[in-house]
Amino acid sequence: MDAPSTKCPTVGSLFAGIGGFDLGFEQVGFTTSWQVEINDVCRAVLQDRFPHAQQFTDVRTCFPELWPVDVIIGGFPCQDVSQMGKRRGLAGARTGLFFDALNIVNTLRPQWVVLENVTGLLTSNNGQDFQTVVESLAKCGYLGGWRVLDARYFGVPTGRRRVFLVAGLGKQPPVEFMANAGPMENISGKTAAGSCWSNAHRTLLTGIGHGCIDLGGSNIIAVPNGWDSMVERSRTITDDGLLKGLDEANHQEVRASGNAVCPPVARWVAQKLKPTFMT
Repeated sequence: MDAPSTKCPTVGSLFAGIGGFDLGFEQVGFTTSWQVEINDVCRAVLQDRFPHAQQFTDVRTCFPELWPVDVIIGGFPCQDVSQMGKRRGLAGARTGLFFDALNIVNTLRPQWVVLENVTGLLTSNNGQDFQTVVESLAKCGYLGGWRVLDARYFGVPTGRRRVFLVAGLGKQPPVEFMANAGPMENISGKTAAGSCWSNAHRTLLTGIGHGCIDLGGSNIIAVPNGWDSMVERSRTITDDGLLKGLDEANHQEVRASGNAVCPPVARWVAQKLKPTFMT
């Protein structure tokens, strides 16, 4: 299928939900080209919110109809890696849909892939499932890195820690995704007592085993006070990008909102990728 003509970098969204991931990217200047979401209620929300995008139903069957895009995003199902579930991992019917998403990625070959999941992915099957995700992307030619981002540091009034993995087709993501601020030359050699400098974060294809994954993120490059200045913690939902006033009695609305990627976090990731399309 031929892609619609557009000058903006394009996004294809897998497991789109109500479009929180997509909204964050559009706020930076990306255009959502297509979305895949199996839930009828969520897909109706997408049709209303993203009338310029084409909606598809099932990641297992839609890939022949999809066209190439610049970025593929997706928060693949977490139920089988969540600490609250039975933890079947990638062998589970829901989280195992990662492999169907990978098939789409490997077919369309976007410049960037951005994946999101709960932090339980890091420990599922003693870390072997996350290693499988990394190795699978690497075998398709994608390089990148990952980090845990907490929505409460992006102006969202709740703690919500999620793993975000960014991988490029034959290229590493911008260092700004792995580091909060500051040029690399300012980091080298800084070991003064009391400073918050630390080592470079491990990235994909460095040959690390699942037992070496640092769950605390202590090996992320940092600059003094960089975490505090990364975002403004405003404790407001005014700029969340999701509608206020959800009816708690409406299970569909609450569930869809709870499953959504927080737009401010997605926007922050998109801001790191947008400059790669300006050269």
